Amino acid sequence: MSVHAFPISRELPAIRIMANAIARLPSDEAATLWRETATHLLSVATERGQDANDARAEVRRFFDAVQAALLCSVPA
Repeated sequence: MSVHAFPISRELPAIRIMANAIARLPSDEAATLWRETATHLLSVATERGQDANDARAEVRRFFDAVQAALLCSVPA
């Protein structure tokens, strides 16, 4: 039997927290925050035994979810 972690790309509170943090920062600081977060998420996933390619794909899905949250919060 194998156990899989709940995908971060579906954790709405984490997505909202990241989107709000990025939205409040200047672009260079937001990019730094994202890079550090992505690196951390990838490191945690691989340390827990997730395949590196699967972990990278999940971090990309999380990034896409954060981007979607940012787009939804921008006034038209």
